[in-house]
Amino acid sequence: MMKVFFCVVVVLAMAHVMVEPSQATFTCTDVDKCLVQCMPYLVGTATVPASACCDGVKQIKGMAITVEDKRQACGCVKDAANKYQNIKEDAASGLPTKCGVPLSYPISKNIDCSTIN
Repeated sequence: MMKVFFCVVVVLAMAHVMVEPSQATFTCTDVDKCLVQCMPYLVGTATVPASACCDGVKQIKGMAITVEDKRQACGCVKDAANKYQNIKEDAASGLPTKCGVPLSYPISKNIDCSTIN
């Protein structure tokens, strides 16, 4: 009887996952942690991003798979950029290129994240 109950629970859980719309598996805190190593480059005290910074950009790209994920990551990056007034906009927008990690959205204080596809 316990095996039947367990199987029913597993099937219901799988059905819930299949029906439930996907929700991002990361938070803005996660995105912030990925970008903290980029601050010297973003504020102009370093001429190139550190390898740990570029690893963080790669992590952000890996976290944001679906359109909704990309919009959420974009919003997190935008919020982070707006928190720190001394971030250089050109350094922020060029960061993915400098790291060799193309993102489907620019890193910018002014982006409309709802337009990301």
